[in-house]
Amino acid sequence: MNATCSPRSSAPATSGVTESLRKPRYNVKGTADAYEVRVEMPGVAKDGVKIDLDDNVLTLRGERAASVPEGLKTLHRELSPLSYLLRLRLNTPVNEDQMTAKLDDGVLVLSLPIKEAAKPRQIPVV
Repeated sequence: MNATCSPRSSAPATSGVTESLRKPRYNVKGTADAYEVRVEMPGVAKDGVKIDLDDNVLTLRGERAASVPEGLKTLHRELSPLSYLLRLRLNTPVNEDQMTAKLDDGVLVLSLPIKEAAKPRQIPVV
């Protein structure tokens, strides 16, 4: 699996606070049957994660909102809105129907089973 990641950049947010676009930290592990991708996205809720697979390119997006509970106002802010973007090119086709994703304590874990047709085969000699 080759990894192609987005560059870091910053863009002004509408609230006057700078919103960042960052490449999250990640690990990729694999066996003959599947890849496992672990991505750190602290502060991102499940509804803030978007995962796409198109033409063997896996794209992960995460949005951390800077919310203030009703009745409170912000006096000091260091935790600004943050967007994560990671693109990984998969060298081996994966079975899209069996992909799973789990977000727990700011760590997204993806299981990407490799398609049967892409697995190496052993041919017996007779």
